[in-house]
Amino acid sequence: MRLQFNSRATFERMTVNDFGQDDTSRITAYFHTPSVVISEAHLLDLDSAIAHLNERVEGFTRRGSGYVLARIHELSASFVKFRPLGAGSFVSTPQWIVNKHAVVNIRNQGDDKCFVWSILAHLYPAKTRPDRLGNYIKYEHTLNLTDLTFPLPVKQIAKFESLNPPIAVHCLACDRDSHSFSIVYLSPEVHKREHTVTLLLLDDPRDAPSITMYTSRTCLR
Repeated sequence: MRLQFNSRATFERMTVNDFGQDDTSRITAYFHTPSVVISEAHLLDLDSAIAHLNERVEGFTRRGSGYVLARIHELSASFVKFRPLGAGSFVSTPQWIVNKHAVVNIRNQGDDKCFVWSILAHLYPAKTRPDRLGNYIKYEHTLNLTDLTFPLPVKQIAKFESLNPPIAVHCLACDRDSHSFSIVYLSPEVHKREHTVTLLLLDDPRDAPSITMYTSRTCLR
């Protein structure tokens, strides 16, 4: 799921009214944290969220010409359903990503092994038509896939890494609406292994629950 914290607070400062009497000026301010993806592989960092809100409040106080925080009226959390759950069959790449010329999307119609083919596309790059499944089938035996299930759930990426010691895997997800990327899985083995493969997980725009996929990724800006 995607999570965002929102708050509403009152700031006050002492003033003098038109009659020369002490008075209090009050304003209402709204703050929110960045939207983050929470998954089995990427847990909520509550300390970071609190620190962000504190920084926003302190920044407002510095710019507020003497206003100080008086009270917080509301603190809420917004949850939005966000999938990916796993890597399955072929899903077309959004045009805004295609235009970056930075991904290889394997056309594996009819199976649930996008994860496998994308790993192999990184390890054994094809000289021509890198999106063709036939370039990689002959290398499938080079990976240890013991007891893994397909389509591969994100939570099994760590198990894949333990079965394949030369390979570290990062996984990102794209948001088609905001044209942005979120970290789904960040390997603790990076810089320790011969190969680091960064994958992009695409959600089917038709909202089919089991059809998501990984695609090899080299650079997304």
